Amino acid sequence: MLREYDGALNFATDTWMSPNHKVYVVITIHFEHEGMPISMLLDLVEVAKSHFGMNLASVFANMLKDFGISD
Repeated sequence: MLREYDGALNFATDTWMSPNHKVYVVITIHFEHEGMPISMLLDLVEVAKSHFGMNLASVFANMLKDFGISD
């Protein structure tokens, strides 16, 4: 559905560190389909490195590629 969608895709992310010091990022997508707003959880990823901007950008770019929506 996302690969074929011709409209704007909007994303939201949130990051946090667990009590055992593992860093996670969640990525959600938001768009309109047939006049109805749609929100979906795309991925929950453990970030292997610290949650600095470059590492989070890399996780986000990889997720876009995995879902085939990087264009």
